[in-house]
Amino acid sequence: MERYFRLPLSFFFFLWELPQNLVGLATYLNLKRLKKIKTVDRAQNRLFIETPHRGVSLGYFIFWTRHSNRYSHLKNDCRMHEYGHSIQSRILGPFYLPVVGIPSILRHFYSIRHIRKYGSDWQNYYAGFPENWADKLGGVKPSNA
Repeated sequence: MERYFRLPLSFFFFLWELPQNLVGLATYLNLKRLKKIKTVDRAQNRLFIETPHRGVSLGYFIFWTRHSNRYSHLKNDCRMHEYGHSIQSRILGPFYLPVVGIPSILRHFYSIRHIRKYGSDWQNYYAGFPENWADKLGGVKPSNA
């Protein structure tokens, strides 16, 4: 009986997350055109796209990199973190970009400014909303947890 609901439910979630799915598709096609995609695999009802330096979750499309892992004991914490953002997207639907996307981008830009000003990473990037929520949803556990 569950298989009968799979397609309608997938279609519902595709529409529910339509804004981020459209941006995700455009990002995927652009990265493919630029030959910036390392691997692609489908898991957990999402498309995981490994790239050289990008970590962003846009609905069905999860872009991640091995180069931004924070914890040596986790082989793929960027992937897990971005998967957490995709769960936020599933929860918030069309509200994801303003509620999660904007604060996340602002934190990213502040992090870049911090690196330029102080010459080191901003250690609190993942400590605040929405990054800490994405870590929790994605199962990212710090080395001291």
